[in-house]
Amino acid sequence: MQELTLNQIAEFLKWLVTFGGSICTILFAFKKILDKSMQPIQKKIDVIDIHQCKNFLVRFLADVERGQKMDDIEIKRAYDVYEHYTKDLKQNSYIHDKWERLMK
Repeated sequence: MQELTLNQIAEFLKWLVTFGGSICTILFAFKKILDKSMQPIQKKIDVIDIHQCKNFLVRFLADVERGQKMDDIEIKRAYDVYEHYTKDLKQNSYIHDKWERLMK
């Protein structure tokens, strides 16, 4: 059986660190390319999300304005969507004004 020398262990560790660094560099570059190629898709998803929130909130606020009876779950869901619309999507529009007026 062959014994390992300290020099062989050091060379192996050096190779292992170099190999690991190369893999990390390749993965980082791949992630950067993937993120860049996904940006247009993410922007479209964000636009769709904003429009869906607006549609839901306009419909909900119109129902409130008409005096339709809402159960607790519908009201909680509306608050969730409104919070997402204002905080996550950072939107502030005519919906905000109407929400403030009707939900007091």
